[in-house]
Amino acid sequence: METVEEDYSKPLREVYKSLPEKTRVVLSADVRKIWGYFISWLLFIAFSAIAVAWFIAYGYTSEPLGGRLQRIGSIVPVLAVVGEALFITRLHKLASVIHPAQLTIEIYKQRRFRPLVYVSLWLTFIIVFAGAVLSGYGDLLF
Repeated sequence: METVEEDYSKPLREVYKSLPEKTRVVLSADVRKIWGYFISWLLFIAFSAIAVAWFIAYGYTSEPLGGRLQRIGSIVPVLAVVGEALFITRLHKLASVIHPAQLTIEIYKQRRFRPLVYVSLWLTFIIVFAGAVLSGYGDLLF
């Protein structure tokens, strides 16, 4: 009989193959949802970046470029945090353990998608840092 601790150390393929067929079907649906959430998050970040670049290039204010950069710098962290919050909260709702029998499934999802969470967190940190720099020093750059 396998233990829960083994589910943390076994290769993910073995964990997946050890699950009953019905469970694998449900898990596959959850995996598709998680990828959909991640792609939605990427699209949100890309759209935000395009909107920010457009505002910098074609801003409707009469301020010089440095002033526009400062204004954008204060908005960029908000966009990054909103995108991150939407992705992480959806992921956590999907990965909550309702019944002990689902623990192996949740361990599998947590281990499989940990890199996506780290990528999104690091990218959010970089965007927030860039926004803070632009907000504080955007007028000095140009």
